[in-house]
Amino acid sequence: MSERFDIVVAGAGMVGACAALSLARSGFRIALVEPVPIGIESLENGAVYAERVSAISPVSEQILTRLGVWSGLDQSRLCRYDQMFIWHENGDAIIRFDSFEIARENLGTIIENQQILRALRMACESQSEIEWFEPDAIVSIAENSHSVVSLELKSGVTLDAELLLVADGRNSSTRDLAGLKAVHQNYDQIAIIANVATENTHQYTAWQRFLGSGPLAMLPLANGDSSIVWSCDTVLGHELLDMDDDLFCSALSRAFEYRLGEVKSIGRRLGFPLGWHSCDQWLRDRILLIGDAAHGVHPLAGQGVNLGFSDVDLLTRLIGGLDNPWHRPRLRQFERQRKSETAIATHLFSGLKWLYGTDKYGINRVRNLGMHAVQASPWCRRVLIKQAIRNMA
Repeated sequence: MSERFDIVVAGAGMVGACAALSLARSGFRIALVEPVPIGIESLENGAVYAERVSAISPVSEQILTRLGVWSGLDQSRLCRYDQMFIWHENGDAIIRFDSFEIARENLGTIIENQQILRALRMACESQSEIEWFEPDAIVSIAENSHSVVSLELKSGVTLDAELLLVADGRNSSTRDLAGLKAVHQNYDQIAIIANVATENTHQYTAWQRFLGSGPLAMLPLANGDSSIVWSCDTVLGHELLDMDDDLFCSALSRAFEYRLGEVKSIGRRLGFPLGWHSCDQWLRDRILLIGDAAHGVHPLAGQGVNLGFSDVDLLTRLIGGLDNPWHRPRLRQFERQRKSETAIATHLFSGLKWLYGTDKYGINRVRNLGMHAVQASPWCRRVLIKQAIRNMA
């Protein structure tokens, strides 16, 4: 005996939960399948900040606000930033972006991932149109004669639906079951993330220094500390992870040119390998990839989950509601539009990684002159930051 839904969403992470919530608000009956239970414990004010954070763009904030999720966040733990400061170790040029130049209150907000997950989870649980299957996982996929996709779960339950949305991350097992292949490229780099306390305030600024070994970002947290994302070559990354706290803080202070003074203390350090991936085919029959299951970029621009929220926003608008049934051409339109936009982002940031990571004299000189030109032109800065904010969601 099978259970019938309009849409099944595989994966209840940030993008999957957002998709389930958005489509349920449009009137669809949703099954949300998640193999790992996600807790919704609140964080006490003053609790240690989680290492995994996201830079949420203003457009993504609008998406979450429309869904009623933003108001569910602990506002005391959000940190808006109104400036970005960028410079390179090989050259004297800097670029400073300011929200004032584009008549915005801020350029984005730094939020702990678990905060976003908690708010999305609570919003989903308030929706009667969403039924959770947790912990559970899809173990087989089949098309049947009634033009629906049939899914067998690990628990033995069978789900039938008109559409399967695959949102279970970059290592998606559901994508593999569906026979949709991903192309992966390893950068041979590690990203080190941690929270640090610095001698001077972060000034509500997102800082990024490009080093020959990879970019180093320092993002502001609401308690005055900063979240670092230090992307570096694999060998150096392991050396940094093996250092004791004092040695690491000294190395980080030097790498950051003491812009915020000495790094006084550091919390837990985590490291993970970097790479990009994409899929030639996002849509097959009644199966559609979204979020990290479909695309992944280098973290240097903080795109990440913003691209996934943008997937959800466009898909919801194209599908419509129950009174405006979706058709395959709309899913094809979604695939074409988002594939082209995310492909540009993927290769653009791979190109930027190479451009800012090379130590060739001629390229260094041209890059430095280009950064000087951008900083000298308010019009150019406005165009770049508006484009960056738009692309981040």
